[in-house]
Amino acid sequence: MKIILFCEALNNRAGIERMTVELAGLLSEEHTVYIVTIEKFDEFFSPYKIPRCIKLISIDSKFGKSFQNGEIFNIGNIIRFRKLCKKLRPDVVITVATPLIRITAPAVFGLGVKNVGWEHFNLYAGSKIGTIFKLLSTWLVDRTVVLTKKDESDFKKFLSPRVDYIPNFTTIGDNETSKIKNKVLLAVGRHSYQKGFDLLLRAWSLAKPKGWILKIVGAGELKNDNINLSKELGIEDSVVFADSTPDIKSEFLNASCFVLSSRFEGLVLVLIEAKMMGLPSICFNCPNSPKEVIQNNIDGWLVEPESVTDMATEISLRLKDDLTELRLAGKEAHKDAMKKFSKSAVKLYWDRLLKDLHK
Repeated sequence: MKIILFCEALNNRAGIERMTVELAGLLSEEHTVYIVTIEKFDEFFSPYKIPRCIKLISIDSKFGKSFQNGEIFNIGNIIRFRKLCKKLRPDVVITVATPLIRITAPAVFGLGVKNVGWEHFNLYAGSKIGTIFKLLSTWLVDRTVVLTKKDESDFKKFLSPRVDYIPNFTTIGDNETSKIKNKVLLAVGRHSYQKGFDLLLRAWSLAKPKGWILKIVGAGELKNDNINLSKELGIEDSVVFADSTPDIKSEFLNASCFVLSSRFEGLVLVLIEAKMMGLPSICFNCPNSPKEVIQNNIDGWLVEPESVTDMATEISLRLKDDLTELRLAGKEAHKDAMKKFSKSAVKLYWDRLLKDLHK
């Protein structure tokens, strides 16, 4: 089978881009796979190692998001992608992110190409207009893939057709997990409103676990704001702000617990990676995925969404001198992650979907 993964870009070190490359690698084991980007792509500058067997193509354009001059209709991109599909004759296009369906749906119309929309955020994340388009988009594609069972349920409440749950996967932690010996609480992600590092810093200032360091790894537009907030709270001596890194595995190995302070999420890839690396997690139970990833009081702890006091209480309870509880929870985390989010587990879902598309 010939498959195209169509995405906006591969230049950012983010979950969607990472999963695009990971899924391409997974599917390339049995199929011919192309990654087609809208923006110009230079593999040399990619933050991800792309397998040699995957063919990379760029239509060298920009995704139109503005109503000015009608660029939101992406006419040029539709023409370019349709021309490419006529040349490559793919069996399936996987549209990475719902907004791009406004390109792929008209581009493949009448070509006999199956179109799969791959939604990475929960139904209600973003604007109301975005929610409406997500719902409408399910009628424009042959199948919509969502990352959590809650997402699947939410879409089906609105009678959205052909919606399937397939979680993300990761290969990190297959061979080595954290020893849980350092007093480091790890957070990873972009410094944005969504990730809630401002809430985390306030909780950390209340908890003040003795001898522990909070390490936040990531870049983003609010990083300086968060650095300044740590100074205002008087916790700069116990907080480390590190740049995003391709060697995230080393960060997991050096930590003893993971923390997720997001206000909302799709399926949190970094939370899955933390579990796979044998780390227990303390998480805001935000919509939609933490409760589908974490086994509460077994391999992690869920707290009330956006509650700084509840997060501080949980941090104080779990981060002690004795790391025994964290080590036991970490073993459970790795075991559960291998069962639910390993490459082999998730491959079964995609194999079934591709087979069903061509019945």
